[in-house]
Amino acid sequence: MKYKIEVSGRGGESFIFRLTEEQREKFSDADVESGNMSYEEICEVLGVEDYFSCNEQIMGLYNGKNHGEHLLVEVFDEHDNPIWSSTEELDFQEVEESYECNDGNFLLIEDYQKGLFWRYELELEEEFNSDLLSIKIVELLDGMSELITDIKYNGQSIDYKDYGDTSSKGYNYLLL
Repeated sequence: MKYKIEVSGRGGESFIFRLTEEQREKFSDADVESGNMSYEEICEVLGVEDYFSCNEQIMGLYNGKNHGEHLLVEVFDEHDNPIWSSTEELDFQEVEESYECNDGNFLLIEDYQKGLFWRYELELEEEFNSDLLSIKIVELLDGMSELITDIKYNGQSIDYKDYGDTSSKGYNYLLL
């Protein structure tokens, strides 16, 4: 049986820049975290043309106290009939965590987004079982940001993943 899994909600695309001490001091003095610097000023301090020239780029959904707080998972059969939908009390049995950009000076520029983040296609011999869904979480900047970056089924990555359609709602700036 073929299934389509859609994952939507609130999250962000994180543009992560490793900073020198001088760059970190400039951002701290200008209070970049309060939004007191323009796009052009930030790019000038970083020495880049745009945010896409970052050291690391990670996209995902926000991870709340219970994982369903910021995400909605919907599963459809091969005829596009809905067969399962998550609720706010979504509790994944298995969570894979990784930690990135926790040592050194960093500026994380987070483009806050809402919408459909990913679309998966899953082919199974058995019926879909929501208890077999798990998530991958990436913790950034010593826990200042956590993003759900992937959904797995029965402990395995799902082979087909396509990006959906999200819209930007503004930027957040985090300095470590």
